[in-house]
Amino acid sequence: MLRDLFQRYRQSLLLTLVLVLPIASMYWHGKTRTESTFVERGLLALTSPFTQLNHDAIEAVRKSAKRYVFLTNVEARADVLEHENRILLGEALKSRAIGEELQRVKELCEFKAEHRDFSTVPARVIGRDVSQFFQVMRIKIDTGGLVGIKEGMAVITDDGVVGRIDRVSQGFADVMLVTDARSQVHATVPGKGVIGSVKGNGKRNEFTAQFVHLDKLDRGAPLAAGDAVLTTGHDRVFPAGLEIGHIADAAPTQSGPYQEFVLAAAVSYATLEEVLIVTGYHGPDAEAAPSPPVETHGKRTVDPANTPDSPP
Repeated sequence: MLRDLFQRYRQSLLLTLVLVLPIASMYWHGKTRTESTFVERGLLALTSPFTQLNHDAIEAVRKSAKRYVFLTNVEARADVLEHENRILLGEALKSRAIGEELQRVKELCEFKAEHRDFSTVPARVIGRDVSQFFQVMRIKIDTGGLVGIKEGMAVITDDGVVGRIDRVSQGFADVMLVTDARSQVHATVPGKGVIGSVKGNGKRNEFTAQFVHLDKLDRGAPLAAGDAVLTTGHDRVFPAGLEIGHIADAAPTQSGPYQEFVLAAAVSYATLEEVLIVTGYHGPDAEAAPSPPVETHGKRTVDPANTPDSPP
C-alpha cells in the first residue's frame, strides 16, 4: 500500500524535497549561532592539522621564493658593484701614478732651474738589467729624439749621481751605474778636509770610497756614518756638488795613504723612472768645466784631477 502511495505521489514528493531542502538549509545556515555544533567541532579537529601543515608548506615555499629572488638581485647588484669597484680602483691607481710622475717631473724641473751652470736633457728609464740576486746592474734609457747624446756623458737626478752613458744605439742608451765595478768618480766630504775617489764594487746599492787627507791644518772632524759624499767635478764628467751617496760604515780600512769607506748610493735604481743627461757646461771656462783650479794646502799642492785611480 505504501509502495502504491509512493509511486502515485513520487513526483510531488521529489518536487517538495527539491524546494523545501534548499530553503531549510538556507534557514539553518542563516541563523546566528554563538557556538559550533558537535559535528563542526569534530570536523575542525580532524581537518585543522592538515590545514595548518598545508598553510606552513605554502608559507615556506613563498618565503623561499622571495628569498631566492632577493638573493638573486643581491648577487647581481654585488657583481655590478664589484665591477664598478675595480674600475674605480684602476682609476685611483692611475691617478696616483700620474700624481707621482708629475711630482718627480716637478722636482727635476726645480733641480734644473737651480743648476744653470750646466745643460741637461731629460730621458725616461725603460729597462733594468737585474742579476739573479735581484740587484740592478744596469739601466736602459730612451734617447729617441735627443740630439748629441754621447758615450761617457753623466746621468744624474735631483737626488744625486746615477752613472754615465756606456753605450748608445738606435734611440736607446745603456747607463753604467756608479756601483758598477768599472765606475770611478772623484769625490769629497764637505768640511772634513778629505778628497779621493768613489769606486764601484758591483754589489747591490753599495760601493767604496778611498779618501786621502789633505794638510793636517785643513782636516775637519773624523768621517762618520751618514756623512754625504759629493762630486768634486775634477773628473770632468760629473758637475761638482752632486751627492753620490753617504757613508754607511764609519770604520775604514787603511790602504797606504788612503782610507777606504763603504758607501750607500743616494739614488734608488730599482724605482728610478726619469733621469737627466748632462750635455754641456756654461761659463767662460766651459771647456775645462767642471774642473776647478788646483788647490794649495800649506806646503802640499794637491790636484784632485790627478788623484791616482788606485792607491800607490
